[in-house]
Amino acid sequence: RDAADAADDPRTRARALTTLTNVHLVAGRFEQADAEARLAMELARAAGDLAPSCWAANDRGIIALYQGRHAEGEACLKEAIESFRLDRNLAGEASALCNLSRIHLAMGQSTSAVELAQQGIVIYDRLGHALRGANGRYALGLALTGQGQLDAAVDRLTEALEVFRDSRQRLWEGMTLFRLAEAHLAGRRPAQAAALTEQALAVLRGIGGEWRRGNVLTVLGRALSGLGQPGRAEAC
Repeated sequence: RDAADAADDPRTRARALTTLTNVHLVAGRFEQADAEARLAMELARAAGDLAPSCWAANDRGIIALYQGRHAEGEACLKEAIESFRLDRNLAGEASALCNLSRIHLAMGQSTSAVELAQQGIVIYDRLGHALRGANGRYALGLALTGQGQLDAAVDRLTEALEVFRDSRQRLWEGMTLFRLAEAHLAGRRPAQAAALTEQALAVLRGIGGEWRRGNVLTVLGRALSGLGQPGRAEAC
């Protein structure tokens, strides 16, 4: 970014900013991530460069999800889907579809959440993208948990977990363990949920940011409460 500024190159600056956005996202710095993504979109539009505009809109959608701005996130992701289609970027389209699935789930629209995640998986599988396909199965697992299809949710999340582990994607390994814990907790299996959240905390040590750690600790507390351990639950 600094080199692009020195060269007065807004196109390269926009592309650098999309990478910075993802760094902040992984670290859980959502305000900074959103600021970088907004600027990337402005610069990309001014430069007539579609790719960073697509990815920045996609990132802004998932940031809005994390911050509870669901209507805004839905608008960003619909814009991302249209832009990816215009750019003929199938992998990007699938990513935005899976992110939109998560927005719809948060808005209580579990049926469309399942359908959107399935659409994303179809694209990823057609392209042969195993790692991206795991992201799709992660999104589908969340949607199925929301629908109460807990066995199917555990199956999809377990498939995703295997790929993330093989690919050494520690952030997504930890988050998938956490989502598996949520599914088991919904199925009234607090012992399994507690074990999975403890694994998730170990994997996520030092990565993902405090927001993600707080979510995992909350679920661990609920699992411990279900096991009759109110003191440990309160500490979590």
